[in-house]
Amino acid sequence: MSDIDQNNQFGPDVVAQEALEPAKVAGAKDDNRTGRAGLAELIYGVLFTPRVTFRKFTEDPPLFQGFVVFLLVVILTSLMNTLVPPDFSKGSAELAGALAKTRPYIGIIGALLAFIGWFMQAGVFHLFAELLGGRGRAVGVLTVLAFADIPRVLVIPFQVISVILVDSLFGRFLTVAVSLLAFIWWAVLLVIGLREIQGFSTGRAVAALLIPFGILGLVIIVLTAAIVGFIAPFMGGAYQGF
Repeated sequence: MSDIDQNNQFGPDVVAQEALEPAKVAGAKDDNRTGRAGLAELIYGVLFTPRVTFRKFTEDPPLFQGFVVFLLVVILTSLMNTLVPPDFSKGSAELAGALAKTRPYIGIIGALLAFIGWFMQAGVFHLFAELLGGRGRAVGVLTVLAFADIPRVLVIPFQVISVILVDSLFGRFLTVAVSLLAFIWWAVLLVIGLREIQGFSTGRAVAALLIPFGILGLVIIVLTAAIVGFIAPFMGGAYQGF
């Protein structure tokens, strides 16, 4: 039986339905991508369903939305540090005045350093993830880092409270506790994101996160010991001169 006879046997409805199947499959794949998700939906997903949300980043990392999120976090934290600065009232008036004048410039420098650190951290984490058998892309790690930074915003209201409650032990304790909680949340989101993006185990994701900090700490200790060892003979000679 020819193809034309088979099509006539099943009828035009069946033929049309079969023709639409590839389009349905393509549409289902597009629906699984994060590009169609709004910014609010992505933020909610990262905070409350991170495993599912970060897994979608492997197919279509929403880097632009991540850039917007990171930019908002940097702006909010910089404004907070500028408008509500640390209390320098116990120091000299000249020092307090000089620091007050430089706060806007410090905020700008801090924002620029935050973006430089964003790219450097993504490169370092992606490098160690590849060494541990990761199969993800650097753009995915960059996007995960941007969205994992969201918990930092939660600290801002409590910083305001600590400023209002001047010299209050409760206000300081609350700020420290929330800051610690935000750091833990950031670390958990980053581990989940690295695991889903790179396609390896949770243990390897933790290792990819901890090994760079361990190496950095070791380098700092070695450099400090080397500097102290270099300066110590000169300081000893100076003391003997007295």
